[in-house]
Amino acid sequence: MALGTGQCTRSSLGAVVQGTVRPVMMLAALALLGTTAVASPTFAQVKAPSKSKLKPRVKAAPKADPTDNVADELNAKWLQQNGAFSGFKQAQPATIPAAFATSAVANDWGDRLVTRAMKYLGTPYRYGGITPSGFDCSGFVYYLYGAVFGQKIPRMPHDMAAQGTPVGRGDLKRGDLVFFGYRGRFTHVGIYAGNGEFVHATHRGSPVMVTPLDSDYYRQRYMTAVRLSPQ
Repeated sequence: MALGTGQCTRSSLGAVVQGTVRPVMMLAALALLGTTAVASPTFAQVKAPSKSKLKPRVKAAPKADPTDNVADELNAKWLQQNGAFSGFKQAQPATIPAAFATSAVANDWGDRLVTRAMKYLGTPYRYGGITPSGFDCSGFVYYLYGAVFGQKIPRMPHDMAAQGTPVGRGDLKRGDLVFFGYRGRFTHVGIYAGNGEFVHATHRGSPVMVTPLDSDYYRQRYMTAVRLSPQ
């Protein structure tokens, strides 16, 4: 009985040891496998880059430099040069330069014509215009003859030239009409103001002004002059 009991005890002990060792070995194997899986790149989980990282970064537009006022200066200059003449407003009476001023009781009709013309310096150009709200070149002369002398003269430059008496350039007097053009065709007319200058309604974008006869543009296009005495 004792011997049989000892064998049974040894058998039971062996079974217990085996039952204990196997779980321990399995746990050790699982632990080793888990460590290997984390360390090994084969088992490592790779995350795809987010869409935000794939898009190239767009640089923000540089802020305007508050000290950069070149555009403002150019706009102000343009308005100063053109703004006053864009609305075809009637010009205020101009200050007549001393070189062109005459007495109020001047007897010479040319002086009277030039003196009145100087009052419209700065009046805007307007194609077809014959009033102080805007003149074209022949409309300016046409208006002045009516306003100063109460005389109706031809409206177009070539008709004015045909009605007047031709005058050589060296014999010009205040009030004579000077004509410009090319290829035998008159394209512009003004009133001789003395001192080698004439007063005229210039062109679109420019006002009534005084210009030297010898300025580049008009020197090349000067054609003739006439004296259109009032009747």
